[in-house]
Amino acid sequence: MAFMVLRTFAASLLLALGAAEGPPLPELRTEPVTGGSIFYVKNVASQPLTAFLIELVDYPGSYYSLWQDEAATELIAPGVEKRIPVTNMTVGAVPDYVKLQAAIFADGSSAGIPEKVAQIVERRRFMLGTIREMISRLDKARVVPTSKAALVAELKRWSDSFQSPAKANHTSQTTINQAAARGIINDVLTWLDSPSPEEILPNLRARERSLAASKPAL
Repeated sequence: MAFMVLRTFAASLLLALGAAEGPPLPELRTEPVTGGSIFYVKNVASQPLTAFLIELVDYPGSYYSLWQDEAATELIAPGVEKRIPVTNMTVGAVPDYVKLQAAIFADGSSAGIPEKVAQIVERRRFMLGTIREMISRLDKARVVPTSKAALVAELKRWSDSFQSPAKANHTSQTTINQAAARGIINDVLTWLDSPSPEEILPNLRARERSLAASKPAL
């Protein structure tokens, strides 16, 4: 009887420890292609994948990172593999140095290096603030009629106000945040030249809602 109780307790303990470990990191494959590389990220967890970080780790003389926040666009469902082409050729040439360092899932759970997970959350918070500021600027440009040229010039000045990555510590939170903000601004600059610029605000507001509702709470 005592043995049965002990065995049941041990099984319960193993289940509890397994649950405490959290979800697994997504699987990553990196392949070379002409003029760049391709990342294949597969979500092997039971929750949709909302954000992740890929880094080139300990490769002499070179650094690369890819920060993806799917909470602002489209989540990666369990079992789904996402193909991500990039122009960097080094990562495809040395796939053993390319690591998926951290990930966050739709329920707020995470996997990977805790410090990197925290950086993803801080980056997401900064992105949300940048998107809200962008919406405010675009709304003002509608209320006070502003030419496209003037708006483009204003957004370029805003982008230039962030530190150049060439002069920054690549792994600092400030650099990570500012690179994300420049990406958002550059997206809007590209959309202004698209056939449907009237879709910019609805797109930004959708991103804002998605990030604001993401977990862990910002």
